[in-house]
Amino acid sequence: MANSLFKIVVIHDGLTSNDDPLLVELRLNFGEDSVERFENSNQGLQYVLDHLAQKMVVLLDINFSHGELSGVQVFEDIKKRTALVQVIMITARLLSEIGHEDLIRMINHDAFAIENVFSSQKIVGLVSAALHKMEVRVDSALEQWISSHSDEEQNQPYLTTRNGKVYTLKQILEEIRQQTPYGRDMEKKILLLAIDLLTRGKKKIDD
Repeated sequence: MANSLFKIVVIHDGLTSNDDPLLVELRLNFGEDSVERFENSNQGLQYVLDHLAQKMVVLLDINFSHGELSGVQVFEDIKKRTALVQVIMITARLLSEIGHEDLIRMINHDAFAIENVFSSQKIVGLVSAALHKMEVRVDSALEQWISSHSDEEQNQPYLTTRNGKVYTLKQILEEIRQQTPYGRDMEKKILLLAIDLLTRGKKKIDD
């Protein structure tokens, strides 16, 4: 299942080797080049923020060494920038041992999962579910449609806003991925257009 279109970003200070069973299992299931590992939470966060235009699932430890951002802080910083990155929180602690306020913050900011059983197979299953959730999003459908066009078409001016700003297809996709105000507005308009088309009475959808 090798795929350079998405990244699985593992931010965990307990995974100190690329030969760790979880990392091996992730690479076997999703492709050698799809997995990025960071032991330092600050560096992991920076990588995610530098690649917001790419589809990502983040496996994030909750606790890190003194002087580093906590997993909850990294999680919140990601969610402040985009709602589209799927974050799976993982910890060796029991959920009852996690602070109540931290749990509320993770749930309120839409953590994909909070997992305290460190099972490679279960984590792989959660990543697969997160990737599936991404595949049915507007940006993923738009990416698939854009990829059917030539590079020249993808980089040509495609849409001009009322204030005169011009966007190519690739730029529209990036705006949606990064959840900018324009990206969120465009995402909403695409969904409304899809609903309008579906409610016009067409019973068959062409491939």
